[in-house]
Amino acid sequence: MITSFGYLVAGTILLYLGADWVVKSGVYVARKFRIQPLIIGLTIVAFGTSLPELVVSLDAAFKDHSPIAIGNVIGSNIANVGLVLGLSAFIFPITIRFSAIKRNIFIYLFVCVVFVLFLMDNYIARWEGGLLFIGIIVYTWSCVKHPPGPVQAEPEQFKSLAMALLVLLGGIFFLYFGAELFIKGAMAMAMLLGVNEVVIGMSVVAFGTSLPELATSLVAAFKKESAISIGNIIGSNLFNILSVIGLVALIKPLGCPHKIMNLEVPFMIGFGLVLIPLSLVKQPIPRWASSILVLGYILFIWLLFNR
Repeated sequence: MITSFGYLVAGTILLYLGADWVVKSGVYVARKFRIQPLIIGLTIVAFGTSLPELVVSLDAAFKDHSPIAIGNVIGSNIANVGLVLGLSAFIFPITIRFSAIKRNIFIYLFVCVVFVLFLMDNYIARWEGGLLFIGIIVYTWSCVKHPPGPVQAEPEQFKSLAMALLVLLGGIFFLYFGAELFIKGAMAMAMLLGVNEVVIGMSVVAFGTSLPELATSLVAAFKKESAISIGNIIGSNLFNILSVIGLVALIKPLGCPHKIMNLEVPFMIGFGLVLIPLSLVKQPIPRWASSILVLGYILFIWLLFNR
């Protein structure tokens, strides 16, 4: 137990550092080549905060642990709203307006419906993964052509371009080995606890890969940047389905148990729908509402381990 937990902790640290390094160095390199800040925010930063999900899901798929790959994405999307937004809004005041998020939230809900339809046969085929991946390209293009609002991307200061590239490579290195350790620890813990891969993927793995979103949202909320906080959550959830599942399934088709349609998928859609009334109540988000989000996430984890 101690060894498997150690793998999980070490993997989580490497995943977090790797994603952080990739984002910071990637933004710096992009700015050096005069790429617009908006495009940087919509691509490199969004991609960077979802890198742990992508790397872990790829690693799990190649090791024939598809349930972990699927569970990681669904669990992360639930954690992003229930835990990340709930905890951030409880600690710091966060304001969200329906008029500001309605476009992205309806796109996200539509993507969830498509994803569920693809899951109906318990299999994400290569062509389905291709369609999802095309979706993230179309979404990014639409954001560039019709930006939802200003996106700030502050460049990290490096002494030279060579140093930034070195940090970028270091981040990729950390992500790779962090995923290896994380999957190893998750599988060992699943065997020790006697639970299946879906439960581990939805809980332990999903929490670990959601740490970049949690850190980003907490810092943004602390700096009174509510738009960044909520944008990070919705954008990450979209990226998880379209890019992570899309790319992984395109490379290696994914299988998943049908029982996730009974608990996990309804929770994912429910946590997406709850953003609508949450944006319509008196702002900033009241603590009673953020408490309900966190309690909802705790209920999900309890049901997951006790069904």
